[in-house]
Amino acid sequence: MTEPMSNNNGFQRVLRFAVLGSAIIATFAAAVVLAVQFGIHLANEWQQYTLLPSMPSPRAEDKILVFAPHSDDETLGCGGLLALASRQGARLRVVLITNGDGYRVGVARAFGTLKITPEMCIRYAHQRQEETYAALEVLRVPRRNVIFLGYPDRGIAALWHKNWAPDELYTSHATQMSHSPYPNAFRPNAPYCGESLLADIERIILQEKPTDIYLPHPCDNHPDHWATYCFVTAALEQPSIIHLPIKLHTYLVHRGDWPTPKGDHPNQPLAPPHALANGDTRWESLSLPAEIAAMKRTAIRKYKTQTAIERGFLMSFARTNEIFSDLPVRKVMSVADNAITVDGNSEDWQGIVPAVVDAVGDYVVAGLTKGGDVRAIYACADKRNLYVRIDCVRKLSKRLRYNIDFRSIEGSKANYYSVVIGPSFKYNTAEIPVAYKEKTIELAVPLTKFETYRNLYIRVETKLVKLIVDDTGWHDLEFASSVSL
Repeated sequence: MTEPMSNNNGFQRVLRFAVLGSAIIATFAAAVVLAVQFGIHLANEWQQYTLLPSMPSPRAEDKILVFAPHSDDETLGCGGLLALASRQGARLRVVLITNGDGYRVGVARAFGTLKITPEMCIRYAHQRQEETYAALEVLRVPRRNVIFLGYPDRGIAALWHKNWAPDELYTSHATQMSHSPYPNAFRPNAPYCGESLLADIERIILQEKPTDIYLPHPCDNHPDHWATYCFVTAALEQPSIIHLPIKLHTYLVHRGDWPTPKGDHPNQPLAPPHALANGDTRWESLSLPAEIAAMKRTAIRKYKTQTAIERGFLMSFARTNEIFSDLPVRKVMSVADNAITVDGNSEDWQGIVPAVVDAVGDYVVAGLTKGGDVRAIYACADKRNLYVRIDCVRKLSKRLRYNIDFRSIEGSKANYYSVVIGPSFKYNTAEIPVAYKEKTIELAVPLTKFETYRNLYIRVETKLVKLIVDDTGWHDLEFASSVSL
């Protein structure tokens, strides 16, 4: 007679099936992720064959001011432009927000040790400054036209988010300093806070009175880059500057799987990422003559601390052209009082165009969780409220957290306000009307929540626990003149 199977054998069989099932699910999930990632890569590669409108070359009468977050960004994004402008006799100034002292991989390699000290980070920063001088000398930008601000590498977003006032200084993770330790900084011993950085940028713009400013794109993935965009555009809205006729041009350095193809491809063109090319950014291509392109390649190689680690990435910007973009004005339309009902329906938004058209499917996680992939942000206002509508690609998910962040700036003072929805569609505030339906979120924020509406920024970020699903970047809003606090 056959003996009955023991409970232990049954448990082991169930366990084997569970392990096998988990392995199958993990393999399937990995395959899906790779498929989404490959789709983004393929779209970016095909994008380079799309013709962009031509950008006119710089003129002798131009006064060009370039803001770069780190030593090398000015050459990667604008090296060819600077060389062309110098050849034409234009006036040039380059401003470095940080000295790149927080790149610990670079510090470790430069000093041959994993035991990194604040002193090493500062010495490393001076080395990167010298590389900047060397690179810009190749591009015919003299040392006297280079300005180092000395703010904390990998800390500019913190200055924008929370370390704004002098009584809440940011301490650099690299140098352990809360003030700039660089004697050659524009303002030696500058305090690490947003108010200080804004004042320095405002002072430089007033001093230089540029015709054109080049700065990072607000959808650059690196926090120091998008935060640089925020601070520069905030300075341009200050009463002392707003009347100046300055044209803005943004450049891109960090955006996921971009540029494509990676590596040294000097005979290929540079094109924007597919998703950003199909948003509301207007891109232009600046063609680089062969001798100018060669100068840029030489200038990039002057950054020996960086090419020793990321040569393929840096040389990806040595192409036959450079790309720049003009951003649309983010309009907040004026509506009659009570014209908008916060109910999750979009019928009462007829005739209101999006303030922000966000890139779709440009993040791997967003491609998997489309309920968190933001398609557009709408904004309008009556005399009491700012109404915001957020449309996602697919139905909202109760597993996600939707953060709608606002930053308003009045002079040197700033105000931060955030509405958080989820998980399970719970709100962090009971005083703000919020509604959601299918793939749309609506809210009404009293204008009294902001210090000002003249200099107001908005960002939408969606997260799965701590994993970012989508991030629209910060965008400055322009209100209709009929809206008032």
